[in-house]
Amino acid sequence: MSVLCPPEMLTLILRLKLFEGLVESELSELLSLAEMIECEKDDFIIREGEQGHHLFVLLAGSARITKRSMGIQKIIQTLAPGECFGEMSLIECRTRSASVRALSHCKLLRIDGENITQLPNISARIYRNIAILLSRRLRHANEVLTLG
Repeated sequence: MSVLCPPEMLTLILRLKLFEGLVESELSELLSLAEMIECEKDDFIIREGEQGHHLFVLLAGSARITKRSMGIQKIIQTLAPGECFGEMSLIECRTRSASVRALSHCKLLRIDGENITQLPNISARIYRNIAILLSRRLRHANEVLTLG
């Protein structure tokens, strides 16, 4: 695979729900178009309100999703290796709905939305997996609102 990563990260990538249903050659093709990036503690990976068209997969480290509401920064979720973010802007072509900031040194896989759409056989499965992910998040949010 073109994205150079240690074997433990490659094992993580192969197990991710985001890539479920892809065979290794398809994943290799997608990763050849992706970038491996790193950021330091307290760096913003994405900022609420900015335009974005990248999907991120956290491979190492931890990060936090926050959203500003009525002038207060609210914590939405803490991310661990294997989790992805940035999918909403990718799908809607709208500005980022929240910020993501590194809580430690992070290694991330950054996938450009344009590259996903260039691979129609792969993109159909990726978008289906994103739909499942978003559905689970919505179901969880509904449960939190209902149960308090």
